[in-house]
Amino acid sequence: ISESPLKGVYYQFRKQTELKARNLLTIKQIENLLEAAREFSPGYFYPIVKLFTETGAKLAEVIELTWDQVDQENNQVNFPRRNKSQARNLPLSEELVYMLRLKNQKNEQVFMTHYRESFTKHKLRRLTDEFKATNLFTVPWTVADLRHSFAVNYLKQNGDIRELSKILGHWNVYE
Repeated sequence: ISESPLKGVYYQFRKQTELKARNLLTIKQIENLLEAAREFSPGYFYPIVKLFTETGAKLAEVIELTWDQVDQENNQVNFPRRNKSQARNLPLSEELVYMLRLKNQKNEQVFMTHYRESFTKHKLRRLTDEFKATNLFTVPWTVADLRHSFAVNYLKQNGDIRELSKILGHWNVYE
């Protein structure tokens, strides 16, 4: 045998999937997104998006947020220490705290689906896709883009990188 019959199997070039670039939203685009989210669903979808844009929180931090982490008296949210992030207390706007007060606080988690189920990243993605299908806001974005946009806009407004690192829950500025 001059060639291995497995040559085509082992050395076959596979096309790599392309990495998607982040969609960094400007402050004006974020304002437009929030306005569209409020129009789409003022008490359900809007508070979720608003929390992402105000805190730069990770997806898991928001969908797993419990009522004991929300300090409505001091307008703060407490994100506990996680495997890859530090604990931190972040301020919330009066508007967001007001909207959270209107939610049903009988459940342990702050954000629940219409079926009173806990959100998962897939359920939040479906809700986000449903919002995008309305074409109320046509700029491409994902929930992860909101965190990255928060960071970029914070720095563009002369924010300190060490403070940003703390806000995002990073262990150091190199993460």
